[in-house]
Amino acid sequence: MSVPYKVRQYSRGLYYFLNSVVVAGGIAEKALVKSLLFVYDSKFRKEWTYSKTPPHFTDFRVLGAHFVFGKELFGPYSFYRGFFSSEAIRPGDTLLDIGCGDGFLTKRFLAEKCRHVDAVDIDRDALQAARKYNDASNVAYHLLDAVADSFPQKKYDVIVWDGALGHFSADATQQMLEKILVHLSENGIFVGSESLGLEGQDHLQYFHSEDELRSIFTPYFKNVKIRSTSYKLRNSDFVRKEAYWRCSNGQDRLNEIGWH
Repeated sequence: MSVPYKVRQYSRGLYYFLNSVVVAGGIAEKALVKSLLFVYDSKFRKEWTYSKTPPHFTDFRVLGAHFVFGKELFGPYSFYRGFFSSEAIRPGDTLLDIGCGDGFLTKRFLAEKCRHVDAVDIDRDALQAARKYNDASNVAYHLLDAVADSFPQKKYDVIVWDGALGHFSADATQQMLEKILVHLSENGIFVGSESLGLEGQDHLQYFHSEDELRSIFTPYFKNVKIRSTSYKLRNSDFVRKEAYWRCSNGQDRLNEIGWH
């Protein structure tokens, strides 16, 4: 049964309108982006403004949406830790991500070149989000206490400890560094980041300078490279100073990725 001529003309006209005006003209995209940002803004206010107990991990989907689609300018700095850590990875590496949070940086920055990634966190809610939104075939998420529990594997080419050092006591930090040294392969590299200064009400220790942070690593590693940057947090006048480190007992990877 053939479609009447007027119906075909109407269908063509409707298709043209939707394609040229709604889609190509950006109406659909603007509506979807506005809805997405509204959802994430509501989620952020619920968790960080109105909640008596804010989450212990960052939802990078909120940051990512505002970085790509938001009107305010806040730069790429919140993603630096993922970028700098990813520079240390070689194709086929086995990697341990300590304090992986929602797994955004694990999947989007660390997993691509790795043969396998073990991502660990003590927060059940964080791992629930990680498995839901940042699952990958070469990433295994583990609920465990990084100090008290055994790491999933004996050796890793890269160990990442991003944005979590301040949540550990000084004694626990020493235990962790001894443990990291044992589990790092002969030519492996230990990388990570931590804020400098008095940031974080739930922190158990604070680091005020690159030299203070360096002094913690030098008893365990022959080569310690540190750099830092400062940036404003989104929706805040607070300026974070964040330090990034690369530690190893060999020179190969450090020579490959710079920071001489």
